[in-house]
Amino acid sequence: MLSVQELRALAASLSAKDFERQLGPFALIQRPPSEASAAVLAPTRMADPEDISLGMMSLLFEFEHLRVATLPPLHATDRLRIGRRMDCDLVIDDASVSKLHAELRWSEADHRCTVQDLGSTNGTFLNAGTLGQREATLRDGDILSFGNVQYWYLESKTLHERLRAGEATGLGSRSG
Repeated sequence: MLSVQELRALAASLSAKDFERQLGPFALIQRPPSEASAAVLAPTRMADPEDISLGMMSLLFEFEHLRVATLPPLHATDRLRIGRRMDCDLVIDDASVSKLHAELRWSEADHRCTVQDLGSTNGTFLNAGTLGQREATLRDGDILSFGNVQYWYLESKTLHERLRAGEATGLGSRSG
């Protein structure tokens, strides 16, 4: 995981195109994990709607202290598995996250990313609304919640602009 400060230095030295080549087409940004709430193989615990709401709010006000999840390089079409299992592309060590929780699908041709819950215990949320089993297209600035863990979905170009401008606000999510 990279810090916003580390990425700010990278953004200052690279063009938007080179920044995207280094980072990928999008970033998932989160609060630094606190003490791991459970081991990767621990039983799943229920998500708390209040925790989800507070987590979303803290993303809005703690930009300088956030972390960027490192994702594997994406190809023309790719799937990223999210969950507590060590073989997931994005491992989230939190007991509210299922072992195999959700999947992101990237399409380079459409420059589009979608998310779908994989039957998790606590569900996947997009801007605080539950996805159920449907697949949803992500938009720049959306907030994803996997159980109690929130991520900001930002396109690399947007993140590059904000880091170069030094703005710590204005990265709010669009609903819908």
